[in-house]
Amino acid sequence: MKKIIPIVYALLLVFSFASCKAATSAPVQATASAPSPTSVASPEPTAQIPNPIVEVEGPADFSDLGFVITAHQQADSASYSIISGKIAQVVFTLDGQTFTYRGAATTEDISGVYETFDPDPQSLYLEGPGFKVDVSVKTIDGGEKGALAEWAYEDIRYSFYTPDKTDYEALTDVLLPIIYYDLPFAACCG
Repeated sequence: MKKIIPIVYALLLVFSFASCKAATSAPVQATASAPSPTSVASPEPTAQIPNPIVEVEGPADFSDLGFVITAHQQADSASYSIISGKIAQVVFTLDGQTFTYRGAATTEDISGVYETFDPDPQSLYLEGPGFKVDVSVKTIDGGEKGALAEWAYEDIRYSFYTPDKTDYEALTDVLLPIIYYDLPFAACCG
């Protein structure tokens, strides 16, 4: 008799655990196998997020931002837009390469480039009567995956990026005519 009592207790425990498992898994199986009629009949409304990029006609449309940026004068094609009402953007191609040029009245990063840059960026110092500009050029994988140039002038931050293969010299060859046109070099140096 002493041997039967532990066996009965063991069987009771097994049956009680089995019934708990069946009770918790039964509703899950029923809901998973039968779709809810209300979800099919009345879909939930989706929230529309406005597009933060607004296409504009050209550089003159940036004047309300307090500055103007332009594409390279020999660009093959160019598109102009304003991002979130604050960032002017010009995307253009030149000799088969794509460039994105941005400007905004901010101190934050506006480049939109989230890559790992090579250590030791190179600098380009530009100076004219009453102003100085320090352009920092950072390459990605030695320029194999592009480069980014950033600078600031009078509370406006600028970025200039290409994802295409380039180096410091090639990037600044494209960038300098744009900077000379957009900054006060044209007024002071002709």
